[in-house]
Amino acid sequence: MVTMVSRRRLEEGDFDAWKVRFEGGSAARKAAGCRGVRRFHGIEDHHELLVIFDWDSAENAKAFVNSKVAENEKLTNLRPGGTPMLENIFMVEMEPLES
Repeated sequence: MVTMVSRRRLEEGDFDAWKVRFEGGSAARKAAGCRGVRRFHGIEDHHELLVIFDWDSAENAKAFVNSKVAENEKLTNLRPGGTPMLENIFMVEMEPLES
């Protein structure tokens, strides 16, 4: 299984619309090979999101992400300072430790 960590910065006032779109995309993610999602927002900044996806394969995860980025030019726009509004990192879990 592959884990994708997605870090996103929403514009002021975009959270509700993002949440509706994201939750509405559940069936498409599942059909593309997504096996589960965990969502987090910043303690001090609720517009900073971290979403962790579990995928059946790296190929399916990358294909899905590439299709979504191609659909939404805004995702490739840069924040002030040149960092992307969306960053995805693909990883494989190592053996767990007790603490």
